[in-house]
Amino acid sequence: MRTVFHPFLPNGPAGDPELWIDLLDEGHSLLFDLGDLRGVPNRKLLRVDRVVVTHTHMDHFVGFDQLLRLALGRERELVVTGPPGFVDRVRGKIEAYTWNVIGTYPIRIVAEAVEGDTVRSVAFSGAGLMRPEPRPDRPFAGTLHTHRAYTIRVDTFDHGVPVLGVALTETERLAVDKDRLLRMGLKPGPWLSELKARVRRREPDEVEVVVETADGDTSPRRCGELAREILSRTPGQKIAYLTDLGCTDSNLSRAVELARNADLLICEAAFLHEDEALARERHHLTARQAGELARAAGVRRLAPFHFSPRYGGRERELFDEAAEAFGGPVLELPAGPAHPEERAP
Repeated sequence: MRTVFHPFLPNGPAGDPELWIDLLDEGHSLLFDLGDLRGVPNRKLLRVDRVVVTHTHMDHFVGFDQLLRLALGRERELVVTGPPGFVDRVRGKIEAYTWNVIGTYPIRIVAEAVEGDTVRSVAFSGAGLMRPEPRPDRPFAGTLHTHRAYTIRVDTFDHGVPVLGVALTETERLAVDKDRLLRMGLKPGPWLSELKARVRRREPDEVEVVVETADGDTSPRRCGELAREILSRTPGQKIAYLTDLGCTDSNLSRAVELARNADLLICEAAFLHEDEALARERHHLTARQAGELARAAGVRRLAPFHFSPRYGGRERELFDEAAEAFGGPVLELPAGPAHPEERAP
């Protein structure tokens, strides 16, 4: 079955934290954290519609300026969300520059901050000379954003400062039965993405989509009939992203709930457990604690990351410690679109 979310770590498990998620069939990408972006091609950065920044320590936020520069000439709105106080951090970045010739540029950035039960937001646009334009507050009860293909939920954790954790859940898994497709004399093509989008939007069965036939012709077909014949529907995939949270009872209980039954948990494993005192002092998890968290949450696979540089050349020890505590598949996510390496527990 085709995977909808394609996650990778542009800087690997030991570099600046950021999780890139390509969304097949949707024409855009998501980005969790803004570490060093220099290794990401500009063409890929231009696909990003929404960013969640866990917090504004430099290794999680230093890439904002690069993304800002690329956004100057793009037509689509970019939404960047962070923890309490985040809007002021974005405003500070933007106000560091001079914008007197920006008026004809199409850039529009919305900065959001999750503050308790409220999301506060401000827009910056070329037409507004990048001056902050307050937007109405909206209530928040865990769900940050709902798209026809997925939902983003966040919760706040303690790292000495507020930090966001993220859960991304596919609305529904739609897979094409290729054998039935061929038996019906149809040819795969972009029309399949349109069909999936219409099904996810729950459009009426009578709505038509233009299909491609095996002999090269096209013809209109009803979406409801096509969906019943060639699409299988199953619960969607779930990915959780947790980083920079201290090993406290409050953090762990909320982290388990956010990651509950995830297909993949990308979780920080900053220290070996032999250095647990240092991890606690710096409000981080050890690899063992990451594995225990994943086991408690009932996730299917674990991808440890955000290793301390003190373990350069010893990364396998962190993977092995996490795998032993988790008792399930532990992955090393790739630095680009590729198959991850899996390590046995």
